[in-house]
Amino acid sequence: MGRDRFAELMAVDAGAVPLDEAALLISTELQPGLDMIEWLAALDMLAGECPTPTAFGVARYLFDDEHFVGNRTAYYDWRNSCLDRVIATRTGIPISLSVLMIEVARRVGVKLVGVGMPAHFLVGVAGDPEVFFDPFTGGRTLDRAQARAMFEDLTHRQVPWDEAHLDPTSNRDIVIRMLNNLKAVFAGRSDAVRLGMIMQMRAAIPE
Repeated sequence: MGRDRFAELMAVDAGAVPLDEAALLISTELQPGLDMIEWLAALDMLAGECPTPTAFGVARYLFDDEHFVGNRTAYYDWRNSCLDRVIATRTGIPISLSVLMIEVARRVGVKLVGVGMPAHFLVGVAGDPEVFFDPFTGGRTLDRAQARAMFEDLTHRQVPWDEAHLDPTSNRDIVIRMLNNLKAVFAGRSDAVRLGMIMQMRAAIPE
């Protein structure tokens, strides 16, 4: 049932894929018995407590008040990619924390977008190509020059910079990147069972 629903979601327009549901379907695949409705409600509750419905307000709320933070000690733990675990533990990796921020913002009427910069993942403000947030480092605000400097630092200037690195990433491409991250984790751990689960989900996506 979960995989069928996932395939349905991935078949819609790339930008219309519901990130919260898609991400939680990945979680339910890896954690059988997980109650997705419970974690959608947890997102609703988080958003309901956000005092300032702006991009900067959401960032302050999640990363200063609620203390969401990047998991530096166990970065490659597959649970960092599970949205339910991110909510429960207040830790995650750049892309899962970005999905959290985007979905909390959406619930309070703020449109944020994923920015799939190579080597890292950021959040942008829809309609404003000059402002970015880095959820992994406490929701730090970046301008384009600072985002480029981060990229060059992370890649040790071995990868050419392209302004397109800061273009918005479609919701479907965000989900694909989440699956690719998990594929790499499970392949590195020789976890054939979970790798197979992720590859079956990946096969349901048109691209």
